[in-house]
Amino acid sequence: MYQLPEPEEAAKKTIRRLLTAGSIYPVMNNTKWAELIQAMLDAPHMNPAFRLRGILAPRDHCTGWDREWHYHIHPVAEIEWLEIQAGSLDWLLSTLRKHHIPFSLEAGIPRVWGYTKPGMQPLWQ
Repeated sequence: MYQLPEPEEAAKKTIRRLLTAGSIYPVMNNTKWAELIQAMLDAPHMNPAFRLRGILAPRDHCTGWDREWHYHIHPVAEIEWLEIQAGSLDWLLSTLRKHHIPFSLEAGIPRVWGYTKPGMQPLWQ
């Protein structure tokens, strides 16, 4: 199984505070993140790309599209959501369902949720 790096202590502390306050709710865990990353690494022919929004990032910030699943996606404990594009949407949706990865479709793009917030509950696929 893919080993996931831990966030820095300051980030862990902030995330714990947000969780305790009920400001965010966890949706994914390290096992699910590792399964997702491994599935994308195992399918280079699908050319999967992602962009993400970190839970600690400014509200309007989102990364650009990236294909480096080994290093640029970490630490996953800080990901609010991750959008994925691939060579085949059918393959991508099938892969997410096969691994029981919770996601929603946002403007036709699968969005995997690391955390949700009060009043922002996505419709799960």
